[in-house]
Parts: sequence; structure tokens; C-alpha cells
Amino acid sequence: MPSTRGFTLLELLIVITIFAVASTLVGVNLVGRDSANLESIARTLMTDLRYVRSRALVGNIDTAISFDVANNTYTSRAAKIERSLPEALDMKLTVDRRDIDAQRGTILFYPDGSSSGGEIRLSRNGRVMQVTTSWLNGHVELR
Repeated sequence: MPSTRGFTLLELLIVITIFAVASTLVGVNLVGRDSANLESIARTLMTDLRYVRSRALVGNIDTAISFDVANNTYTSRAAKIERSLPEALDMKLTVDRRDIDAQRGTILFYPDGSSSGGEIRLSRNGRVMQVTTSWLNGHVELR
């Protein structure tokens, strides 16, 4: 009769799989939904800015995206974008003086790829994400 000392490969794989699933669930709970949600919102905003820029390039026209800080919304008529951000989210906008009034601001993208530039700072529960637009080349990035 063969000795039954040790574990089979299948048993080891099952234990490793269970451990991986459990550690993933613990990791999700430690990171929290707020931070994942904030990153998702920032990535959506970054994608929308890039889309507005592409509309300016393809259409060979100035294209704007406007932010309403008081109502946590942003829109672009040319790109047909209308988004509302959660109320618990704090949005701060930094743009050129000519492109802002009280609680509203605009980032313009030009047909040559450049933009008026700006920074949108999103924060929630102490976590901060920034979406910046370069005035020189219109490049949009998430920090």
C-alpha cells in the first residue's frame, strides 16, 4: 500500500485559489469603495476631456467643456456630454481668468491640438485626484 504523506497538486492548487480569492476580497474592503469610485469618476472625466479635444481636432473648430462647480456638473454641447458628479465629491477648478466666472469655468480645445489649459481637482474623504490639461499641446492626464 502506497504512503499517503503530503498533498496532491490538485489539493495545493485549490488551497492557493481559495487564498487568492480571500485576499482579493480583503484588499477590496481595505481600499474601500470611495477611493475606487473617485478614481473611476476621475478616469471618466479624463476620457471626456480627451474626447472633447478629439472633436476639436477632427471638426477643425474650437470646442469647449464647461464646469459648474456649485452644482458638480460638466457639459460640452459640441461633444454631447452632460455629467453630474456625486454631491459628496468636492470639485475645484483652475482655469485661465478669461474662462471663469464665480462658480463656472471652461476649458477650450483648439483645432491645432492646444487648449486653454486647466486643472480639475476631485476629492472625497481626504483622497484627491487631479485631471490636468496642458495649454501647450492639450494633453490630458490623471494624477
